[in-house]
Amino acid sequence: MWWWFTTTQSEKSKSVSSATAVIQHVVDGDTVYVLLEGKGTKVRLLNVSAPEVAHMEIPAQCYGNEATEFLTQKLPKGSIVELDFDVERFDKYGRVLASITYKDEFINESMISSGHATAMKVKPNVKHYEQLRAAQKLAERLKVGLYDPDNGCRCASGRHTAMHE
Repeated sequence: MWWWFTTTQSEKSKSVSSATAVIQHVVDGDTVYVLLEGKGTKVRLLNVSAPEVAHMEIPAQCYGNEATEFLTQKLPKGSIVELDFDVERFDKYGRVLASITYKDEFINESMISSGHATAMKVKPNVKHYEQLRAAQKLAERLKVGLYDPDNGCRCASGRHTAMHE
């Protein structure tokens, strides 16, 4: 009987820290809309900051459309993904905060290592931050995406991380 209780507690803890969801569509380079527990839910990629796409009369930021397209290719509609939560599960806008894994690929890291986004510290959610910061340093060193001097963008690599540290 004691063994059963221990297993149940462990499974319960896991269900609180992760969940399976289905991609409905990509909103922009750091936000997706998923079906989670039977409900449409907006999910913000945790510790990831991508350039913004156009909203109403506000133009897209440099590389915003490219970041959105890259994430759309990574997470096609209907993809079954694993959401991994950290300390705080929601941001101030009510979006779920999560790291996303699809087919054994850590999508948050892929967005950053490809230069389509930067690492952003969102305390107290720092479980993967150092890994994502290392991915950003790699993108900077390889001069890919936002860090490609020929892309026409000017990226201050420390801008996103400094405002959250």
